[in-house]
Amino acid sequence: MSGEEEKSKETIQELFVRHGVYIGSRIKVKHMEKFIFKLRPDGVYLIDINKTIERLNIAAKFISYFPPENVVVVSTHVYGTKPVLKFCEFTKCIPIVERFEPGSFTNPSLKTYLEPELVLVSDPRYDNQAVTEAKIARIPVIAMCSTDNMISDIDLVIPMNNRGRLALPYAFWYLTQRVLVERGELTPELAEKIKPEEFLEIPPQEVKA
Repeated sequence: MSGEEEKSKETIQELFVRHGVYIGSRIKVKHMEKFIFKLRPDGVYLIDINKTIERLNIAAKFISYFPPENVVVVSTHVYGTKPVLKFCEFTKCIPIVERFEPGSFTNPSLKTYLEPELVLVSDPRYDNQAVTEAKIARIPVIAMCSTDNMISDIDLVIPMNNRGRLALPYAFWYLTQRVLVERGELTPELAEKIKPEEFLEIPPQEVKA
């Protein structure tokens, strides 16, 4: 590891907490209960940040098993666009942002048709079409899921705040490093370029997690 990744696990935990990666919603579904740390007084469920980091590491290892051109990363959420594009810039995976064209995984006649071996989505609710088509095409799906996400069609859940203006950039920043580490591609020069601010739409000091 190098650069930001040389920081201790506790520091990564602190970064994730400070930027709201652990903040869930006021709703929980049964299958997300095991990832919940506690219920805040205002009714918001908080996610166990250790489990978030653990699942991000597992996801990175899984992603590294596939050629990057066979991994599609989807985010139709406004806060996921820049993080996904940056993640794919560094990892060479294929991004689909803002809108997922129906049939992209199931209709070979479309210009947008792709045959990925793995799909990663930033929110299975926003990216439901991609998840549904991946299931039809028998493509495994990794999904970033909050406490209110249904996960029946998800193969690997990453429990986290998947709608946060800062949470998504920091999660994709960390995942980028981990994927490159797993591939053995994270050189000191490349590590210097992978900074959290590169994944943000706006400067962090201007927003709240």
